[in-house]
Amino acid sequence: MRAVILLLALLAPVLGAALASDANELVRLAALLLTGLPLGIWVALRRPLWIMTAYAFLLAAVPFGVLPSSPLPLVLMMGLLIGVTAVVQLPAGRSARLLPMDWLVLGLVVFSALSLVITLSTQYDVTEFAKWLIATSTTVSALRLQPDALRTMGRAYVVGSVLAGAYGLALLLFDRSGSSLAMLSFLGYGTSGEDNLRYVVDGGTMTVRMTGTYVDPNAGGIFLFVAFILALALYTGAARILVAGVLVAALVLTLSRAALGAVVVAFAVYILFQRDRFGPKAGLVMLAAAGAAVLLAVPSVQDRIFDSFGAGDVGSSARSDALRDFPKHMEGAWLFGLGWGRIEFRDGAVGISVNHVANAPLLAVYRGGLLVGLAFCAVLVYGLVASVRQLRSHDPQAGFVGAGFIGFTAVALQLDFPVITIPPVTAAFAFFLVFVQRAQDVVATLPARAAIPAPITTPAIREEQPT
Repeated sequence: MRAVILLLALLAPVLGAALASDANELVRLAALLLTGLPLGIWVALRRPLWIMTAYAFLLAAVPFGVLPSSPLPLVLMMGLLIGVTAVVQLPAGRSARLLPMDWLVLGLVVFSALSLVITLSTQYDVTEFAKWLIATSTTVSALRLQPDALRTMGRAYVVGSVLAGAYGLALLLFDRSGSSLAMLSFLGYGTSGEDNLRYVVDGGTMTVRMTGTYVDPNAGGIFLFVAFILALALYTGAARILVAGVLVAALVLTLSRAALGAVVVAFAVYILFQRDRFGPKAGLVMLAAAGAAVLLAVPSVQDRIFDSFGAGDVGSSARSDALRDFPKHMEGAWLFGLGWGRIEFRDGAVGISVNHVANAPLLAVYRGGLLVGLAFCAVLVYGLVASVRQLRSHDPQAGFVGAGFIGFTAVALQLDFPVITIPPVTAAFAFFLVFVQRAQDVVATLPARAAIPAPITTPAIREEQPT
């Protein structure tokens, strides 16, 4: 420990000077990496779960942050670190074996790489593929962990989401333009000169949506949905009510119909198919009914729900047009897709003009071709099979994960596409897949009851005994 303190004392002045200097961005980045490398190696070797926990927390709290004094996405850099950590710390024996989800994700990566090679045309293709690859590969890294370590990561994600959701709600109430995001300028927030306002336009009415550190409300809905499901699975008692209440309030006020629909379907699936006693289910129904009544009393929520999919709903019309035009877009490119770095994925105005399909499996085909689309669907099918097993078990907390994934697949992935084109959202989806595979292992390590949110601990990574 003394050696670490001495190392930090020696490196901190160098790092501070580099970051405060007028040197160009490349020099500052090199100084940052060189000074942080020794500490990073020590943490990877001695405290690997620190990196895993930090990754989950940052993914939930500041998914679009950048590494200080650089343009590098913070979450993706942490994703690289957890990959290195998993390789360094992977114990020999049974835990080194690949699980079914590993094989399916690796197959998706192989077919995606093939489509990249065939359609490669610009540097953006390589850049976007690399971001997607880092985000997707975190599934394989996290699947290596012991159940108690995964529980720690899951709770870190929930805590990060609660903080991000509470901050987003505060902005919605007191600072709708998001000017206070400048406090996070060291992470790249609030530096673009644009405000944080996002609207739903209904006739002549413009309703502000919750964004916060999620920037895009539809992406925020996905982050918060995953956190909501994990909160139900990983907490009990008053802790569950507290964190789930904050998360669902923030999720609803994103006004993301995909996320809202996923919650409704997940709830219905859980009530209908989970093997649980009548009493807990009845209590859950009454609690959900009370919460829904409160939320529906908010006019903006009423309008968003009851005006959806009608004749005047511009979003629904655009989705229908995109589905109708999908075969025309794909002419001559069905097998390997249209390419990874297309401008409609990077420029919102162009995306609206092109009006590509707003459906995750079909957009996987649009970008990478039929082979990639089928590989992506194979991951979803396996996830659905695992989810049914969790629902048919007698463990209600694992059942929350199963019902959540079914709702997410049935609604969110059919109505929206950020898991395909936005790397941090891809990383959140990859994180969700880990719990879909390992939910029963993780919830088996939980105490019978927790009155307050359990603190984030750092249990050692031991050899996994897969079920």
